[in-house]
Parts: sequence; C-alpha cells; structure tokens
Amino acid sequence: LKHVLNSIRNQVGDFEKEYIFINDGSKDNSYKYLKKFTKQWKNTKIISQNNFGPAIATQRGIDSASGDYIKLVGGDDIMEPNCTNILLDAIVSTKSVAIFSRYKLVKNYKTIKFKNDNKLLNLKIIENPILETVKSSFSGTTPTLYDHDSIKISGGCNQKIFIEDFSLALALSTLGSFTFINNITSYGPLEDKNRIMNKKKTQLLHDYNAALFYFLKKNKNMSTKIKKIACKKALGRTYNWCKRNKK
Repeated sequence: LKHVLNSIRNQVGDFEKEYIFINDGSKDNSYKYLKKFTKQWKNTKIISQNNFGPAIATQRGIDSASGDYIKLVGGDDIMEPNCTNILLDAIVSTKSVAIFSRYKLVKNYKTIKFKNDNKLLNLKIIENPILETVKSSFSGTTPTLYDHDSIKISGGCNQKIFIEDFSLALALSTLGSFTFINNITSYGPLEDKNRIMNKKKTQLLHDYNAALFYFLKKNKNMSTKIKKIACKKALGRTYNWCKRNKK
C-alpha cells in the first residue's frame, strides 16, 4: 500500500487533483494506514463500505468524483510519475472517451526504473470501438483514463458483475473513440496469488461473458455481426476453461 500511495502522490502535472479511496471491507490494517498516510493530502475522500467487490467499489468512487476525467488505480498497482499526465494529454488531444496504455507485471517494485518519458508511442485511435471492444475485450484500471461525463451517460460499471473494467469499456464504446498508446505507464505484482487474474480465473471468465450478455441485452439494436462475435468469444472462453479445468 505504501508503494501504491507514493505512486499516486508522485504524479506530475499541473492538472487539478482529487483523491478518492474506497475501503472495500478490508480486514487488515489498510484503512488505518491509509488515513495516516493521506492525513496531509488536500482534496481527499476515504469511503468505507462492506466488501462488495471491485465493480461496486469503483462505481462508488466514480460517483463521488467531481473532476472531468477519471483515473482508476488498482489497490496493488503503481504508476510511472507521468502516467496520469501523459494519458490526460492524449485523451484531450484526441477527444476520445477512453485511453489505454500498457501495463507490466514485475517480481519486485524496487527493480522498476521509471522512464518518465512524455513521448507518445504508436498512438492509435479507433473511431467506432464497439466491435473491437467485443473482439479484444479492452479493459484495465491503472493503465487507463476515462472521460467522466461519458461514464455518467453510459451508466458506468455494471454493478451486477464482480469485475468492473470490461463492462465499463463496453459501455463507453458506444459513445466515442478509444485511443491507445504503447507506453508502459503502470506496474503490478507478478506473483501475487491474491490478484483477481490469478486467484479468481473462473470469476473472470464468468464476468467477461456476463458483461457481454448484459451489454447486448441493453443494446438490442447491435448488428448481427457484433452479436455473433460476442457469442463466439463467450463460447471460446468457456470451451478453453472447460479444457483446462474439466479436461
């Protein structure tokens, strides 16, 4: 948590900053440590709730935010000092509703050498990203930045689902362009068995398929092509899971 908070505090840029932390029913010393660490921070909110999972926690943070853009940060991720700044510059210049950068898993945070490079690498814009979002399952928390007004219009994270980021990307894909850069802007622990992608792979499979289901249910006028691809993606994930886990 110390590394996470330091990386948030050390974000460079002259944009206005607002810090919102959601304590999602932690049972360790996290809440107490968080209060102490951020005691001198300006414009900071700490919201505690029962353990409802990342979708509800994330949406509660978004609903509590007043800024023009939303920078999500995973509870065990750290950012390059220029992470927010470079994403912000790119999303403003491209007038996109979301921007995605790259993320790297590392064994030890102490080995990270921050590049702090403001040069945008291989910037790409997808003007109508619905189909590509369904096909490629665009998602992410720490390496992303989102337009707040667009999240409000979209409804944000699907709170019927545990995992937050794919449903959010799907919802936003109907409202504007997505921008992508190849810059590595954030890092996570490689061997953390408690990470959702490691500990709850079955949950991940369920929620990605559920996100597609609810998205198509809400957007009944999607093309047959998109519906077919969504079904193929869901069936493919399920089949591969069955091969791995049920032989």
